[in-house]
Amino acid sequence: MSTTGWWLEASEVTAEHRRRVGGKAWALARLAAVGGGPTEGGPTEGSATWNVPPWMVITTDAFRSVLAQAGVDQRIQRRLASVTDGPTGDDSISDDSTGEEETELAAAGAEIRGWIRALQLPPDLVRGLESWRRQRLAPDAALAVRSSAVGEDGVEHSFAGLHDSFLFRRSAESVAEAILQVWASAFNDRALAYRRSRGLGVEGIEVAVVVQEMIDAAVSGVLFTAHPTTGEVREMVLSALYGAGEGLVSAGLEADSWVLTKAGLLSQDELAIQPQIVTKDEQLVFDQRAGEGLRREPVAPELAGRPCLDEEQVRAAGRLGLAVERFFREPQDIELCFDRDGRLFLLQSRAVTTVEEVGPAAGNRKVWDNSNIIESYSGVTSPMTFSFIRRAYTIVYHCFAEVMGIASEAVRANRPVFENMLGLFRGQVYYNLLNWYRVVRLFPGYGLNKRFMESMMGVREELQDEEERRGLGSTLGEVFDVLRLVLRIGWRFTRIRSIVAAFEEHFRSCYGQWNAVDLDSLAPHQLHALYREMEERMLWQWKAPIVNDFYVMVFYGVLKRLCESWCADQDGSLQNDLLCGEGGIESTAPTRELMRMAREIRRDPEAVRTFLDLSPEELARRVPREPRFAELAAEIESYLEKYGFRGADELKLEEPSVAERPEFLYQVLKNYVAVRDPSVLDLEAAEERETGVRRAAEERAMKSLSGFRARLYRRWIFRRVLANARLGVKNRENLRFARTRIYGLFRQLLLALGEDFARRGLLEERDDIFYLALDEVWDYLQGTAVSTDLQGLAALRRRDFDDYREETERFPADRFETWGLPYDRNLYRSPPSARTEGDEGDGLRGTPCCPGVVRGPVKVIRDPAADARLDGEILVAGRTDPGWVPLFPAVSGLLIERGSILSHSAIVAREMGLPTIVGIPGLLERLETGDQVEMDGAQGTVRPLAEAGLAEAELSEADVSETN
Repeated sequence: MSTTGWWLEASEVTAEHRRRVGGKAWALARLAAVGGGPTEGGPTEGSATWNVPPWMVITTDAFRSVLAQAGVDQRIQRRLASVTDGPTGDDSISDDSTGEEETELAAAGAEIRGWIRALQLPPDLVRGLESWRRQRLAPDAALAVRSSAVGEDGVEHSFAGLHDSFLFRRSAESVAEAILQVWASAFNDRALAYRRSRGLGVEGIEVAVVVQEMIDAAVSGVLFTAHPTTGEVREMVLSALYGAGEGLVSAGLEADSWVLTKAGLLSQDELAIQPQIVTKDEQLVFDQRAGEGLRREPVAPELAGRPCLDEEQVRAAGRLGLAVERFFREPQDIELCFDRDGRLFLLQSRAVTTVEEVGPAAGNRKVWDNSNIIESYSGVTSPMTFSFIRRAYTIVYHCFAEVMGIASEAVRANRPVFENMLGLFRGQVYYNLLNWYRVVRLFPGYGLNKRFMESMMGVREELQDEEERRGLGSTLGEVFDVLRLVLRIGWRFTRIRSIVAAFEEHFRSCYGQWNAVDLDSLAPHQLHALYREMEERMLWQWKAPIVNDFYVMVFYGVLKRLCESWCADQDGSLQNDLLCGEGGIESTAPTRELMRMAREIRRDPEAVRTFLDLSPEELARRVPREPRFAELAAEIESYLEKYGFRGADELKLEEPSVAERPEFLYQVLKNYVAVRDPSVLDLEAAEERETGVRRAAEERAMKSLSGFRARLYRRWIFRRVLANARLGVKNRENLRFARTRIYGLFRQLLLALGEDFARRGLLEERDDIFYLALDEVWDYLQGTAVSTDLQGLAALRRRDFDDYREETERFPADRFETWGLPYDRNLYRSPPSARTEGDEGDGLRGTPCCPGVVRGPVKVIRDPAADARLDGEILVAGRTDPGWVPLFPAVSGLLIERGSILSHSAIVAREMGLPTIVGIPGLLERLETGDQVEMDGAQGTVRPLAEAGLAEAELSEADVSETN
């Protein structure tokens, strides 16, 4: 270090020097601090070693002192002050005036550059440079002289390529001249225009200079660790050419390029490289005749058309890029080169300022997926609902761990995992998929059951994280753990009927007690106590549904495999058909009750006219009041008492139930009354259709199992597995029905609390309670709140969530990754490798659930509360939940974009014999209301009808209403 502070060696630069050495030197100092010696192949995966050529920096102290001693600093200030400042944001400024300012600024810059070039470096500075050079470099070493302006190579402003660089400088005089030229380049037209465009001032410009050993490069390159054009952070782009890098960054010579996928580097699989090799006719090399600097020369003909780097060198550059961006924790623009001996050198690195996402460089990778959960929490979900289900999932997965026999020590060690099973982005709920896998991995047999659980979850892509790639290993102890788990679960499976029956009895007892409470009469602290009781007695006892879910997962998975291997079921529909017509599914009872009421209405012509003529809102007002509808009104009132908690989005606490919004019920009855084919309301005919599908599937299966070997054992095994799968699916739906009841009761508790808070002036209105988080409410009641302005919190959240609802684009994606801080510099986009298996030529393909070929128009419904009018169309929806079931009898087929073979819509549709396909990617983007299609529920295909007129004619002949 100089006594004047005019220069620093690389090892001397610390954080306190950051402003004095500029952006480029500070980055080099950080790299050099952890860099290793020369390497043949570059850094290994995850390492932080690289080969940085020796360097030193002339600080901004030298820049200021030299200019001040010559009086140039004051002349520069006066000259720049005579020029109008940069952009003011005033739209009234004309283009002409802006052009004049730019011209004046350029003229001022030219004058200033002339003043700086005419200066002489102080002898002490020149002697210091030469002393460093003698001590650190070989006698014949050449130098590169580059700028390191304050603010250069920063996160917000890069100044890339705007300041001048000077290569292959040898003599002390030439190096001194280059330093003055670099100082002067801070005032060149490009740099001043960049400052103006970014709203940066032109006063107080400070420039440090990096002096670095010059590598005689055989090949030079620039590596962007995020795609500079698309912004894709999972890809890197490497550009390289023969000779010095100035040919790439300044001279614009032709260069080869490669797009590298980071996953290909990390997985050690065959590297996914997309090369673009060009003819490289020229290169910039050391000018030996002049003794310094560069000159152009032709590339040898035998090399011009060949890649300038082989595959291993490309891999080495990619590994270097991964290591550097991980070190800086953000995407980097890296200059590198390979010398004549094949050694890889890192010359400099700067942040990529044009990429919005931070990407894998930031670490903390998380994978978010809304498969399956979107069936219950579609679209924007309130803060209250999210905070409640986040806690509910924590509790349920603790119960899951207990059921699976996971040691309490392991549960405690993974507490952050259990507490973070869900995420919320732009108001939408997602599984934290890596945490989900981590929980599943805790119990033995993970590898065996992983595929089954993915199928049950509706996850469309297999997921592997870095822990899994490294391998989990297998020990004798783990084998015994698996055996213990099998015995534990097997014992529970043999008692599944009694386990479920005991839970249902416990549920009926608790629910009956809680449902009888007058919630509006309770004080807030009493409502809190009731919630705690509900959580303790019900949520923490949610083991029977968990056991049954695992039961379903196992037996449905085995049934599917047996259908494929023993029954040659290639289209994957046989197991679904075998599950039709089981009966006893409680969630179909409300729909059957509505169908019965509709048949009664259709027997009365005057009632039919009333239902066809009036809107659902008007029917909801008139039917309860008019004496002629007294019997119907009593039936509707009874229905609402039994099933009024049901409704679309019924697990979202903020959504009104059917009891609160009976217009939906009247719209469903109106649909049923208007159907042209009365057979759709015939319960016996529907049951016969279901039984027919089931019987045909059983005959098909038994025919496949008719051989001698099958008679010995296969039929018995198949029937046992089928019976268990049927029982588990039925139990699963009925237990979900119980869950819906609890949610409905909890909503009423929150509404009572919201009413109390609104009456006290703590909230503006009752429903604002749903814009608070659960703990915020309880903390307010217990005196542990960090913010007591509940009304302000609710107003802020309402504004945010209203904005989320107004977003028209599909955002966030169904599946995406985040890195670093999940809410900072992440765009929530699908990866470029996202599968598009939904395309089927001109049609679409999904998961077949219930057989039947239907031709006709589609009706796209995104929100049944907004539009539930249906008359025999094929219903198209993004997802469904149990609240949609009353719509099913009024449609001829069901197409669902999201969902799995065990989703609620699939199970209930099978029970009703309704042709159904779920899990159709891109469905809502491809179809609009009125489009004519053919759906095949057995094959899972949806195709447009080429002859729409024929389809309409067929429909009109077949569908004749008895009410007309």
